[in-house]
Amino acid sequence: HVWLTENDGQSWRKISPDLTLADPETLGETGGLLTMDMNGPEIYATVFALTPSRHDPNTIWAGSDDGRLHITRDHGESWEEITPPDMPHYTRVSIIEESKQTPGTAYVAANRYQMDDRAPYVWRTTDYGERWTKIVDGIADGHFARVVREDPVRPGLLYLGTEHTAYVSFDAGDHWESLTLNLPDTPIRDLVTTENDVVLGTHGRGFWILDDVQPLRQWSAELAAADVHLFRPRGATRGVGSASIQYWLAEDQEEVTVEILDDAGEVIRSYVGVPEEEEEEEDAPPPNPFFGGAEPEPTVKAGLNRFSWNIRYPGATTFEGMIIWSGRPQRGPKAPPGSYQVRLTVGDESQTQPLEVRMDPRLVGVTVADLDQQWELAMRIRDATSEANEAVIRIREIKTSLEDREDDLARGFVAAISEIEEDLYQVRNQSGQDPLNFPIKLNNRLASLRRSIENGDARPTDGAYYVFEELSLELEELLTKLEELIRQNRALVNE
Repeated sequence: HVWLTENDGQSWRKISPDLTLADPETLGETGGLLTMDMNGPEIYATVFALTPSRHDPNTIWAGSDDGRLHITRDHGESWEEITPPDMPHYTRVSIIEESKQTPGTAYVAANRYQMDDRAPYVWRTTDYGERWTKIVDGIADGHFARVVREDPVRPGLLYLGTEHTAYVSFDAGDHWESLTLNLPDTPIRDLVTTENDVVLGTHGRGFWILDDVQPLRQWSAELAAADVHLFRPRGATRGVGSASIQYWLAEDQEEVTVEILDDAGEVIRSYVGVPEEEEEEEDAPPPNPFFGGAEPEPTVKAGLNRFSWNIRYPGATTFEGMIIWSGRPQRGPKAPPGSYQVRLTVGDESQTQPLEVRMDPRLVGVTVADLDQQWELAMRIRDATSEANEAVIRIREIKTSLEDREDDLARGFVAAISEIEEDLYQVRNQSGQDPLNFPIKLNNRLASLRRSIENGDARPTDGAYYVFEELSLELEELLTKLEELIRQNRALVNE
């Protein structure tokens, strides 16, 4: 039977007649007369699947573990049997999945392995169970069905969990294709679909997630025949994760370029991928762009490729051996919320798709205008950090060019610009712990200020602007002094 509570389980009332086959041979005392173990695997006549409608609160679908399906469309006042004519007795109705988009459409996954029948059983109805179509084309023998779910975005995109693997259908179950990928051979007892992912619950092998299923939602026969295709990426959330960019290549390529454009069409990031010369060691972790490491490159292999943009603009100019505390100047400012574009270029072909960067919905009391101000100040600090670091690079190039000069003029010039270098950067830093012993200098103070204003999502404080103006004035004085020294010693610099 089906029971109803309207007070959080304090009391229940029965709202259905017996909805099972209720064969007396399957209704004996559990465990039998011998053990009375209350285990009950041989006892049937249970409402095994129950699905309240998401379209109509009065509609409820019910399926039994002995081969019967019912529906009520008046909240239990009356029930109608809608069992598919070709559903054998003693079939366990495992899951009833009502369509998320279309009222009256539902899918049923059922099995009879306990009857020594391991065939797949999956049905579809589009008229509240008046007519049913068996949909098992493409499912391997012995892969009996346990769960079927419809995608929440694309109508007719179905995911099926069986005793051995997962399947996908792009045509409401008329045809199924394997979605095994790297799954082990394991029973899939349940699966759920989310805004972006498919999550599998297996028997004995844990949870598995197929994340970002945009390619499945956009897949078509025309796309399968294309040489190159850039999928429209899902929206990305600023400050939470990365933007996932996926593209299809029919063949291996020599070069792939992925560009990120702002809403005015200006390129703000550009990444070029080429074939790997050799495989990385298995134990070597991939670079992490979020912590200042080398950013990933687009892959060029045939098939589905995935690239991640960390939702940041380019970082500041850096130089070899630079040690900075409390800041990562090589990591760029966080991009503000808004409309962007992704452009994929392979050979002579380019494709562009829109990309929306959203504000974290969990933020309270923060506006897009606040985050625009945060980005604008972060960009100004980044540019100032680049100026400081580029000055260090220039000083070092000049010093290298004068290494062989022993005259007083050259030594005096080198000493003067070295003094500026030491004000821009702590040259005594040789290891990551040296800033404990030697005070940080201007480029580190700038980098630390940017880290401070981006440590969260909010409008910069008045103090942050005040500190930046102080550091900018100090930088301007040092750069002016450097330019004057170079002007006075132009003959040495040009040698």
